[in-house]
Amino acid sequence: MDRFSAACSEFALIINIKKTVVMHQAGSAASPVMVNEHVLETVDQFTYLGSTISSDLSLVKEIQTRISKAATSFSRLRSRACSNKYLTERTKTGIYQCCVVSVLLYGSEAWSTYARHERELNAFHMRCLRNILGITWRDKVTNEAVLARTGSKSMFQTLKVRRLRWLGHLRRMPDGRLPKDILYSELSDGSRGRGRPLLRFEDVVKRDMKALDIATDNRERLAEDRTKWRQQLREGGDRLDKDWICRLDQKRGHTLSL
Repeated sequence: MDRFSAACSEFALIINIKKTVVMHQAGSAASPVMVNEHVLETVDQFTYLGSTISSDLSLVKEIQTRISKAATSFSRLRSRACSNKYLTERTKTGIYQCCVVSVLLYGSEAWSTYARHERELNAFHMRCLRNILGITWRDKVTNEAVLARTGSKSMFQTLKVRRLRWLGHLRRMPDGRLPKDILYSELSDGSRGRGRPLLRFEDVVKRDMKALDIATDNRERLAEDRTKWRQQLREGGDRLDKDWICRLDQKRGHTLSL
């Protein structure tokens, strides 16, 4: 780090010690990291380019932060847009998609989400849509009706489609681009720890393709054609939402029969 600091000083750059922190992965550091005899603070998580990065590679804090920021954006719009009787439901939904969903799903193309994360995001999404429509739980309006009235998609579909669109974009990148190299590269050494390993991006992508009924064995060839790839994502996403609504209806019918 002292060498890095010396190199920066040659270009009249100074490392801000107060704003520079250290985060370790795969165990704690044996010794503190220092710059010009100043010990850098060691943290378990920090925010970089708007995303919260944790030392355990968990998305828990990032999901919580995204929901919190999206809720703040939504509260600012509630009186001006959501409760504005002069705006149509379509206009309100469009504003919500631009100003709230974009905050909620910032960087989600690279997330390796578990089912619990997607349920949490979808629950927030449905609450916002119901608020826009002025619907409460007492009205007993189904999620299917809410999505249909607003012309929206569930977070289950949106997350998967965004992730696979990014995958297709990476595939079509020219060789030598850093994002593509990272996706297709492998570590020369290292091992995974004991216990159940964390989901990798590769694992989540395969799960998404299976959910959208897209063959995983020839995804490289399919992604080469941008138009056909996006068409498959739209069609698969619509089927996914229909299956989700169907399962909710079956669960609701089973509950009523009891």
